[in-house]
Amino acid sequence: MRRIWEEVLGISPIATDDDLFDLGGHSLTITQIIARMRKRLGVEVPLDVFFDEPTIAGVVDAVRNG
Repeated sequence: MRRIWEEVLGISPIATDDDLFDLGGHSLTITQIIARMRKRLGVEVPLDVFFDEPTIAGVVDAVRNG
């Protein structure tokens, strides 16, 4: 997942506790991340998860806990 965020945001490295919005992310960025996660990882993450948990660690936790 970290690689996907780095590719979409064009920033490397990104720490698991870096805030997506502090890195310049926005709703379009999130939709790009969601599409890549669906394609590469086979997981579907709702858009609102990224607003509630705007870090890699938070999104991973949300995916694991459904």
